[in-house]
Amino acid sequence: MPEIPRAVLSRHFGDRMNGRRLVSAVFLTFRFDPGFFEQEVLPVFLDIPVSHATAVRLVQLEDALRSLPGHIAVYYDANGLQQSDAGGAKLDVRRIPVQHRTGIFHPKNVFVLVEEKEQNAEGQRPRALLVASLSANLTRAGWWENVEVCHLEEIPEGGKTRLRDDLVGFLGWLERKVPAQEEHIALREIRAFLRRTEQRAVRSEEGVLHTHFYDGKQPVPDFLAEVTGNALRGMCLEVISPYFDDAAEAKPLEDLLARFSPRAVRVYLPRGRRGEALCRQELYESVSALPGVTWAGLPKELLRSGEIKNADSRLVHAKVYRFFSQQPKREILFVGSANLTNAAHGAGGNVETGFLVEVVPPRRPDFWLDAEERRPVHFQFAGEDEGTAASGGTRLRVRYRWDTGAAEVYWDDLKPSPGLRVEAQGEELFRLTALPGRAWSSLPEDDARRLAVLLKSASFLTVHGEAVTPGVLLVQEEGMSHKPSLLTELSAADILRYWSLLTVEQRAAFLEARAPELALLGQGADLVAAARLVADANTLFDRFAGIFHAFGCLERAVHEALERGNEREAIYRLFGKKYDSLGSLLVRVLEGKGHADAVDRYVIVLCARQLCAGVRGRWPDFWREHEVDGKELERLFEGARPIREALIAKAPDEMGPFLAWFDERFLRRQKAHEAGT
Repeated sequence: MPEIPRAVLSRHFGDRMNGRRLVSAVFLTFRFDPGFFEQEVLPVFLDIPVSHATAVRLVQLEDALRSLPGHIAVYYDANGLQQSDAGGAKLDVRRIPVQHRTGIFHPKNVFVLVEEKEQNAEGQRPRALLVASLSANLTRAGWWENVEVCHLEEIPEGGKTRLRDDLVGFLGWLERKVPAQEEHIALREIRAFLRRTEQRAVRSEEGVLHTHFYDGKQPVPDFLAEVTGNALRGMCLEVISPYFDDAAEAKPLEDLLARFSPRAVRVYLPRGRRGEALCRQELYESVSALPGVTWAGLPKELLRSGEIKNADSRLVHAKVYRFFSQQPKREILFVGSANLTNAAHGAGGNVETGFLVEVVPPRRPDFWLDAEERRPVHFQFAGEDEGTAASGGTRLRVRYRWDTGAAEVYWDDLKPSPGLRVEAQGEELFRLTALPGRAWSSLPEDDARRLAVLLKSASFLTVHGEAVTPGVLLVQEEGMSHKPSLLTELSAADILRYWSLLTVEQRAAFLEARAPELALLGQGADLVAAARLVADANTLFDRFAGIFHAFGCLERAVHEALERGNEREAIYRLFGKKYDSLGSLLVRVLEGKGHADAVDRYVIVLCARQLCAGVRGRWPDFWREHEVDGKELERLFEGARPIREALIAKAPDEMGPFLAWFDERFLRRQKAHEAGT
């Protein structure tokens, strides 16, 4: 029996990141668990140390995402949402539902744009695109439990690839597929990179096929024949597919046999937890009767969920079509999302994707699957929609903007909607009368406020009135820099100290130590020590040197972000509502909480004014674009006047003239910025 290539999915992606930095990413999936994706999948690509406590981990990820040069988006089937113990969506990731009315939106792809952390001799950070086609959904089962398949290709910046034109075309189609006036920033960043590469004109090199991308525009057999010519005819074929049609015959398999006349065929027989065959009995019998075709299974050691001999078997969710021959020695695989069903193989059914890959085998290839001699006793049909596509989705979309407080709804159909009742956590949130088709409509202010309160802890809504079964949707949140942070109890001194920390590891340790109440919530809490750092009231971070150093670090970070074109990071740091945003610091100062005295608080306000003046003077266009946010900071500055007045009141004759002199000296730099010098 030949060795079947295997690896842990998250570790495989982590190894391919190879210490490089994430720029942008687009994920495609059928089933989508947003909580699991944020807490367990994203850290693989961000390459940062994270806490065992899920609450602190989310704060750390929130921090890491704002410094990304690009954006992250997930496209998922509108009927494929999955709610789990991991909770809902909380991070700055664009989540875009896709309605596909002739089947299911079934692709599983990862597009990850990365760059080197260090500059090369030319002062550049070379970029590359990692493109994966896999069978795993963005769920716990897909990434941790099932037997899945994945193939990953790397495309260097400006390099040659056979994938360019097909990927650009598919991503363009996907953007047009979503008519809800969505912002496809991440997707366009990936397409822009691909357009800077060169399309290979030839299909193979030195007798070996280049990897080809299947975009679902033609039936699978036609695609295989078009790319390979006659190369597949007469080869051996084995098929791994967890789902079949609810029919008496396997027509997609018969089409493959008619097109390629394989020498011998083995077809994986999917089984349930109790050993039942997951197909109709009539289909099992018809496949058994096909000449040269044998039902087969994967080796038991590959299916075990643990090291112990009696460990439960894992569900096989992989989709693999493996053609091979021993003379000549050759192996060609089609891997991706396509099951052995009519909807997956024919035009006008599901949306499917895959890679056709030729590998050079080290020895003469043989079957991976073991032929099964015993006929199953029990049969139980399982559909490839996994119980989600027939019900549970909705054509309603809801989005909320944290920076403006506005909420909107969208009905994804040409006809107006029926009357709808929208609930959250078992209680009515708002009602909607007939919505116009394919247009965004504003929610009343009271409804928007109730939605904002809900979104601080949950993101799923239930929709009644569209179908017999209630539908579930995930709220799309925008302006995430202004969403209140999960961490709110940092003092002014804590925020200054945090600005001064240089490494990701230092910041991670600081958050875990400074936020024990947060750390002790949710999963992983038992792995976190319930202790704070020792109070350091007499360190330099409580006096002027620490204050100046902290603001210097913040100023440098803001200017560097704007120089890189990363306005999002600058917005988070200056105008956001996060635990370490400038506005959050000023609120703490005005509240007067903590051990900082009036002098410290006054100097902090002066530093903040000086910082804003510097950004406004150096980046006037940026400041004008965020005029409303800038005015909010000015309001906080005005709110700090009582601090100055209190200082003067202690010694009017001395402190009044001194502060006038001190302010003029301290803010001289600010006046220079305002004068444009």
